[in-house]
Amino acid sequence: MYHNERHENLYCNRIKQAIDRVELSVIQDSMPLDVTFWNTGKPIEGTSFDDRLGGKYQPIKEGDTWGQRWDLAWFHITGTVPEAYAGKQIQLWINITTEGCVYHPDGKVEQHIGFSSIWDARAKRPYVPLTKTAVAGDPIDFWLEGSVAGYFGVTPLDDVKCKDIDRSDPTRFGERDGKVEKIRLAVFNDAAWQLTIDMKLLLSLYEGLHEDSVRRAKIFKALQDCCDILGSNPNNFQEARDSLKPIMSLTTSASEMDVFAVGHAHIDTGWLWPVREGRRKCVRTFANQIKLINDYPGYIFGASQPQHYQFVKDDQPELYERIKQAVKDGKWELQGGMWVESDCNIPSGESLVRQFIHGKNFFMDEFGKDVTNLWIPDVFGYSAALPQIMHLAGVDTFLTQKISWNQFNTFPYNTFFWQGIDGTQILTHFPPEDTYNSDMTPGSLIGSQQRFKEKAVASKIMSLFGVGDGGGGPRPDHIERALRMKDLEGCPRVQFNTAEKFFESLHDIKNDLPKWVGELYLEYHRGTLTTQALVKKQNRQLEHRLREMEIISTCVGVDSYPIAEFDALWKTLLLNHFHDIIPGSSINNVYQVTHQEHADMLARLDAMQADASPKLLTADSNSVVYFNSLSHAWAGVVTLPEGWASATCDGQEITTQSEDDHIVAQVSIDPLSSIQLIKAADTTAIASVDQLVLENDLVKYTFNKDGQLVSAYDKQADIEALREPGNVMSLYNDRPTAYDAWDIDAYHRTEYVGSTTVQSIKLETGPVRHVLTITATIGEMSTITQKITLSHATKCLDFDTTVNWAEQHKLLKVAFPTSINAPEASCDIQYGYLKRP
Repeated sequence: MYHNERHENLYCNRIKQAIDRVELSVIQDSMPLDVTFWNTGKPIEGTSFDDRLGGKYQPIKEGDTWGQRWDLAWFHITGTVPEAYAGKQIQLWINITTEGCVYHPDGKVEQHIGFSSIWDARAKRPYVPLTKTAVAGDPIDFWLEGSVAGYFGVTPLDDVKCKDIDRSDPTRFGERDGKVEKIRLAVFNDAAWQLTIDMKLLLSLYEGLHEDSVRRAKIFKALQDCCDILGSNPNNFQEARDSLKPIMSLTTSASEMDVFAVGHAHIDTGWLWPVREGRRKCVRTFANQIKLINDYPGYIFGASQPQHYQFVKDDQPELYERIKQAVKDGKWELQGGMWVESDCNIPSGESLVRQFIHGKNFFMDEFGKDVTNLWIPDVFGYSAALPQIMHLAGVDTFLTQKISWNQFNTFPYNTFFWQGIDGTQILTHFPPEDTYNSDMTPGSLIGSQQRFKEKAVASKIMSLFGVGDGGGGPRPDHIERALRMKDLEGCPRVQFNTAEKFFESLHDIKNDLPKWVGELYLEYHRGTLTTQALVKKQNRQLEHRLREMEIISTCVGVDSYPIAEFDALWKTLLLNHFHDIIPGSSINNVYQVTHQEHADMLARLDAMQADASPKLLTADSNSVVYFNSLSHAWAGVVTLPEGWASATCDGQEITTQSEDDHIVAQVSIDPLSSIQLIKAADTTAIASVDQLVLENDLVKYTFNKDGQLVSAYDKQADIEALREPGNVMSLYNDRPTAYDAWDIDAYHRTEYVGSTTVQSIKLETGPVRHVLTITATIGEMSTITQKITLSHATKCLDFDTTVNWAEQHKLLKVAFPTSINAPEASCDIQYGYLKRP
């Protein structure tokens, strides 16, 4: 058919240009509609459908700008079907350069619209089908909510990865305008549209097959014949389609794999948009998929995250009822047992348990369904404690694809058993397409089949197809391609099905599957363990405070236990465990809300504790009670109330000392117990010491004038624990190649900038503890204050470090080079520990 690669490229380009020309004919005719709009003046928050009539509307035409970044507006679209469109298939044709949602006048949601993404120009959804047989004179009356945020927020169009944008620059976090490009009534040519799908599908199949394949050569010939027909008559779409039927009717071989195609729309609750915009994305996407389920019998869509369903239930109850019916009819699959697709490294074990409690209970209460899979395709690594937690939650299967993002090493399996720290094994699948936004094309599925590592024993793989994050999920063309690939020679067999059925289909080969033991570590996004430190700090405080308050409330009495309040508090915390919020990989707008929610929760827990205290304790200005909520004994230092000088416990004087403007005391408390301290008169003042040595009967720590720990001597073991000075602060350039707030690339070690300059260092000692205070500067403008303490009954040296950070594109690290020669370290994880090299 062709003589060399250049000859082949010539005719391939001919095919692509023919497809482009046919696509231009999909819209046969169009006419502008009458449009008025109202910019709500409430960026991000917006105005509900019911409140839309309170605005001041003004006319707007194609070419006009209607908003700037994060603005929301309502559009009223009206018109009449003209005589020329009678009997034809008509659609709304909308391009407002951003996302939007179309509503009927009665408030019923119709569908999402959108026009491309800065990451994927193919992610278009500009058409709203109305009828296949238009009636002249029929009215057109719709409402459109528009949001000035693309599928990826308001990310700048140019590459700003390596640019230092001034912090006062209003476009620092991105810039975008909303503009009316098209709001029209259009005549839709279904034959032309179907032909583009046929031609693109065959071209993808051609490109995915081996160059010596007979099938490939015949596809190329068929496409050239199709181009010949279109060349003779550009509008002869049906004849062109008919010419391709013989090549598309050939069936696949028995050796091809079976693809379980699951309609999917990965929606990040918050990321490059605030959560308020994320909940609008849920409405738009779910509306799309309900419509497609009705248009395509047999198509199945699936969605995880009960929090998203709660958003839709609250915001669009009529749409929510349609979803419930679709679940009942088996056309919509509930996926994932967690409340949100949570980060799995930072939250505590109790938080992971609560994800399952609230997630599974929601699906059971609302839909009567027990969801038994964990569905988190985009999380930054998976704790080895998860299999045990999953098993105890009644979850026995797991899906992700994120590990395919590994920076260096390729994970060895796709379908396997994942074993956790207690020996629990979970049936796991990594879809070999290595994406959760599959295009559902032959080329993609052929590549998936080739990459699948268990093909010798397994014949089934999963494909998660559709455009996520505001793309609205699968489009009609995705589904049309899947239907054509049900049994098409040269590519795997495609069937619409559920994740549940996929995992059930693996039971016969379970004994042949490999096993992976330990954590599923992602070699990427390492910076998310420290980015946005305040969010992580408040999260840990809340995890502890919630547990403590539940214990206190139980002590007050079961009858008055605030179940509903705890439910709301936990759900807010769990929402902020979403895998782009707590890791620190979201935009500033997200954290403004998260910080406030955390602060409100801490304040509410303070109020709950203040309310409970009089029910458990008798007020006495001369005594104070300390409660140990831990499950083990605790010994340490507490701060006494203001105005106290010393204290006794059970009639015995306890050790206290004066530090700055407060008094500290050394106490010991049994697990889940309390002690009462009585106010006393005397205390010992802390004294300054010249030598920078913190020592007790167990250990001896020595610092130098630069604030470095030069010796850590264990008296009991007779071991010097350091081989080089510790507490060494080092500053490096931080310019990862891809994700600025996410990644720490290995080459940062070669871009050392400098260390600290000590401004002051002072050691004070007393009968309770030694206190070393260091103030230092680092970088251009940053300051570091350390309060380092050693109590008299412990080996533990505590560092309380506060950094006033004023650097850009810098990474701060602290080193403690130990003298211990160990091939591995035991690292704390949820409910256990993990050994790492």
